[in-house]
Amino acid sequence: MNELNTRRLVGTPAVPGDFADIRRLHSDSRVMATLSADGNVFSEVQTRAFLKNAAEHWKLHGFGLWIFRERVGGEFVFVGYGGIKHAVVEGRDEIELAYAVRSDYWGIGIATEISIAALKLAFDVTRLDRIVAFTLPHNRASRGVMEHCGFTYQRDIVHAGLPHVLYTLEARAFAARS
Repeated sequence: MNELNTRRLVGTPAVPGDFADIRRLHSDSRVMATLSADGNVFSEVQTRAFLKNAAEHWKLHGFGLWIFRERVGGEFVFVGYGGIKHAVVEGRDEIELAYAVRSDYWGIGIATEISIAALKLAFDVTRLDRIVAFTLPHNRASRGVMEHCGFTYQRDIVHAGLPHVLYTLEARAFAARS
């Protein structure tokens, strides 16, 4: 699958050529306060490594992060990324829902729209049974996205050396909501 469409967005698999768009996201201090372990913006080297890892994940597993753009006139404007990927959580390999949206797109349902599209693909096409999501405890917006998508809070955890909240979503629970 080369494209993932939502009502407002077009997603394509993340590749190193998306550097300028992801760099914009990784340079936004408001976004990175919720994404990076230390709350700081990523360096160019970190952004390149992020995209290299994302592209390798696609090659290894056949799924991964999508780069989403909004159709504006005849152009496509980058809004964020989202999808599913492997993550180690409390020593276990899990499949994680991951998403990030430009701060000027916050509050209009973009993260939820991206997440629901990724979850439909994960459960309906990839046939996963369960997906996890986690965030910093104070990230109320991200917790709201998870809850809106049907995730259930499980417990507090430590991830990347920081306190996080862990949520899970079972395929059958997601299907019951659709």
